[in-house]
Amino acid sequence: MKLESPLRYDPGLVEEAVFLTVEGHPEAKRFHRERDQIYGIKHPEERERAFDDLHREWFLRLGLADQIEKAVSEQPLLSSGVKSCLVARAPGKHEEGAELFVNPEEKVSDKQRRTVSVFLRPESLLDPSALLTFLRHELMHIADMLDPGFGYEPELPHAEGGPTHDRLLKERYRVLWDATIDGRMVRRGWAPESLRAERLREFCRAFPMFGQKSESLFSRFFDREPHTHAELVAFILDPRAVMAIPDAPHPGSRCPLCGFPTYAFEPEPERLPDELIIRITRDFLSWRPSHGLCAQCADLYRAHQVSARAATHLPGSHP
Repeated sequence: MKLESPLRYDPGLVEEAVFLTVEGHPEAKRFHRERDQIYGIKHPEERERAFDDLHREWFLRLGLADQIEKAVSEQPLLSSGVKSCLVARAPGKHEEGAELFVNPEEKVSDKQRRTVSVFLRPESLLDPSALLTFLRHELMHIADMLDPGFGYEPELPHAEGGPTHDRLLKERYRVLWDATIDGRMVRRGWAPESLRAERLREFCRAFPMFGQKSESLFSRFFDREPHTHAELVAFILDPRAVMAIPDAPHPGSRCPLCGFPTYAFEPEPERLPDELIIRITRDFLSWRPSHGLCAQCADLYRAHQVSARAATHLPGSHP
């Protein structure tokens, strides 16, 4: 049984894409002649509907929907798992992508609650090959979200280190998820083999603590499947624990407190004053001296300790 396509197109995107494509096209004169005839319709709403119908007809005739429909048809979970998929105009390159939206209404089925929006610039439709590769990657993300076996959760656990560490977790999760998706794309012949090296470089930047072990650890995500959301989250939360790698920090890795890469770690964190260690563990519950910290964070805690002691000598202070 063939499932009905959930695709819907934003009229503004359709119109702009048609105008970009038809310029210099052998049938350009025919398009403009058909469009000029619509101006003879007096009723504004009827005229607007006629323009939309014409643009949609030419959108299909010019093949502008082909790569979109192909990419969607390759992901059966989209047709079976979402109410609709709107293809709309993206204001810029960085806004292009696909998003899954879930209505909180619980009285309807899961399918009726879910919609997908694909955001594209009109000019992106002019490069069919690049468009198909991009859509395949984005829609694999959506398919994973819809797959009960993947077990996607929209929120990552909050990091103890606050917003800076939250951003680090999100970036690491993105790197791992992209690696699993692009690995599948390469194996299916949807992306070039060279993509592996690009994703490996990203992995090394996101997980600098692995050093020479990076290649084998990266292979776990790029070269194998299936994967789960829980697996990715466990890895980003504590990479060394998952892979049984010692906690000692490596030059260029991130400080577990501030989250910034550093080549200047506190040389002997286990010899910090007990009072200082206690203060750090109050702020970072899972931190231990063996995890290390950058020299700047150590100096900040030392300065805080000195300031606290100095404050006890101020008039009106209490011990």
